[in-house]
Amino acid sequence: MPKNLCLGIDIGGTRIKVATVDPKGVIFEESIIDTNVNAKPINVLKDIIDVAKKFKSYSKIKNVGVGIAGDVCFETGIVRFSPNLKKWKNVKVKEILTKLTRKKVYVDNDANIAAIGAFWLEGKGKSIDLVCITLGTGVGGGLIFDKKLYRGVSGTAGELGHVTIDAYGKKCNCGNRGCIETFVGARHLSEFVQDYLKDNNSKMIDKLTNKNYKLITPQLLTQAAKSGDRVAKEIWKIVGQKLGVFLSIIINFSNPDTIVLCGGISHAKEYFMKYILLEIKTRAFKSATKACKIVVSKYASNLGVVGAALLSRQ
Repeated sequence: MPKNLCLGIDIGGTRIKVATVDPKGVIFEESIIDTNVNAKPINVLKDIIDVAKKFKSYSKIKNVGVGIAGDVCFETGIVRFSPNLKKWKNVKVKEILTKLTRKKVYVDNDANIAAIGAFWLEGKGKSIDLVCITLGTGVGGGLIFDKKLYRGVSGTAGELGHVTIDAYGKKCNCGNRGCIETFVGARHLSEFVQDYLKDNNSKMIDKLTNKNYKLITPQLLTQAAKSGDRVAKEIWKIVGQKLGVFLSIIINFSNPDTIVLCGGISHAKEYFMKYILLEIKTRAFKSATKACKIVVSKYASNLGVVGAALLSRQ
């Protein structure tokens, strides 16, 4: 049995992943359970620990790490709010789990734990400065500077989805305008496609949606592109260009050695990556660009639980 195992808990709106993880990010035991969004948070946490206690290695675990989407105070371990879990308001996760496990507990938001997971799984713990960007319903980010997670003064560092790339663009949920999230976040992308189709006809998208454009998702758009649909490919080109502008800002500002892309939209990389690279070549400093590796994560499903488990190392 590996030594120094940690317990990782990745709490999502649909599923919860629980795993024991070694210091290098290798999963030893794991289990997935459905998220009961209607249950009281304390009952959900009890169910999670009941599952964890069935692991052969549970008694050897000293540290527990938890990741959850939302507004999380790392120092107190309180989940102030989670958009996918309406009952999770001001939940003292650290306090509850400490009592349930009698182990050291760490709690952080999903973007930060994904960055830690990317550091160990994609960067093999050797990357110095790594930026992890989650491309899903929204756009999230996590920053690893000098091999450590960077949270900023008030803990909000890494809100990369709200970097402005168009000062007079569409209003974002955060109150700002022209955030990168308003261009490539899944919900905003769907709305953009619906507008785009008013002036551009796509027989394939019409077929896949039966002309109910509210059904458009990034997955459907990828499916259309795979079939050779011109309009779908044009839209992914635009996505690539916007991401290229965004990543150029990240490269010029933070000069990372690695940028890791993950999340559902990253699966369409074959249709937008070349446009990202073209924009970066035009906009970012050459030396910084040459030093930066951009990858789409091969470990997307494990970034969260591994990052949560290794929170204690941060």
